[in-house]
Formats: sequence, structure tokens, C-alpha cells
Amino acid sequence: MSFNTQTPITISLLECSRHSAQAATRIACAVVSVLGILLSGTAYAYAPTHTLGQIKQSPKAYAKANLPYDEYKCALTLYTKESNWRSEARNGQHYGIPQGRSIYLKTADPVAQVEWGIRYSYARYGSMCNALKHFKKWNWH
Repeated sequence: MSFNTQTPITISLLECSRHSAQAATRIACAVVSVLGILLSGTAYAYAPTHTLGQIKQSPKAYAKANLPYDEYKCALTLYTKESNWRSEARNGQHYGIPQGRSIYLKTADPVAQVEWGIRYSYARYGSMCNALKHFKKWNWH
């Protein structure tokens, strides 16, 4: 007994399996593409830097992205007390968000002011939290 492989049932089963294979291939390609995007370096969530032409970033977001969380909390408290995060703040010869005595802070953008303030606090006090402790004791840093 021989079977005719060209019956309508056989043909429709072959077409069905071919379409299933194509659909499975498309799904697999989509999954691989999504995984590739998620695992590539460009998919990580991070705060952008403040270079010209990029999205503007808030000074708080910059501090949060560049400090350990406990240090960020200290910076948040310190700069809230110093200037309430106002880049145009001035107290005598002290300027900007960190209320530094540098004339540079007078014209620097807010993110650059925070960057300067972080470097200053680490250089002088060793950390933002030590700068905050000094501020609480002497009302300046």
C-alpha cells in the first residue's frame, strides 16, 4: 500500500508547520533583539552628564548619580541649608548651590556648581557627611 503525499490534508499540514516555524523564528529574533538591547551598555539607566548638547540634568540628579546614597543624603541636607539648591544664591563673597568662595561659581551652571562643591567637600572634609557635620557645628563649611 502506498500513500499519496499530495493529499490536501498533507499539504495543509506542511504549510501549517512551515508557518509555525517562520513565526517561531520571528519570535526568537525579537527576543534576542530585546535581550541584546537590555544587556548592551547603552541600556543601563544612568543620569546623563552635563556636556553641551545633551539633556539638561538637575543638580540634585547629578549629585544622586555621582555620590553613594548616604553621601547624597548629606549633600541634599547641606545644600538645602546653604542655598536651597538655588544656583543664583549669594551670601557676601559666597556663590551658588554650595556657597563656595570661588568666583567661578558665580557664572557656572548648576550642575558644575554641585560638581565643584562635591570636589571641595571631599578635598577639605573627606566626605559630604563630614562637611555637613562641620556645618552643623560651626554654621559654615
